[in-house]
Amino acid sequence: MIDQETFERLLPLAYQWAKAQEQFILARGAPLGPRQTADAHRVGVRDCSRVKVLVVDRIPLPDNKELAEASRLTHIITDASRGATIGHGIIIRADCWGDRELILHQLVHVAQCERSGGLEPFVQEYLCDRRTCAKFTAGSLEDEARRIAHEICAADATSRNASAHAP
Repeated sequence: MIDQETFERLLPLAYQWAKAQEQFILARGAPLGPRQTADAHRVGVRDCSRVKVLVVDRIPLPDNKELAEASRLTHIITDASRGATIGHGIIIRADCWGDRELILHQLVHVAQCERSGGLEPFVQEYLCDRRTCAKFTAGSLEDEARRIAHEICAADATSRNASAHAP
């Protein structure tokens, strides 16, 4: 767990890192395809044209050693991370690119960022939420993203199965 003093010291560094990462992704990432755009609208993204996706071999950790360690401790970004969303930028590990539920999960984070008023307030909200959780499996923002992505995939699978068995 991260104590309050460390959290307050690292928060501005986390925002600066997030801002630089978002700019990097937006400059080099690809726009959403038609299905991803439809999914983005479905989860509540308001400005789909701003969303870019960058496929990478691994999700980058911050260069700052203390910030990187805090990311690992809170399970925000680890060596096993499959994807991350920073503002309107989404980073997906190449071996996970076809995972629709993961993409949906990341798109929910884009919608959350828009709802919170932008990158800076979202970074603070997300990190406060994560700081209160001992494991990455908890936290209201992660729970929301996981739930919505799962529900959409499950509903679509049910719909496909019903269509396949229709007379």
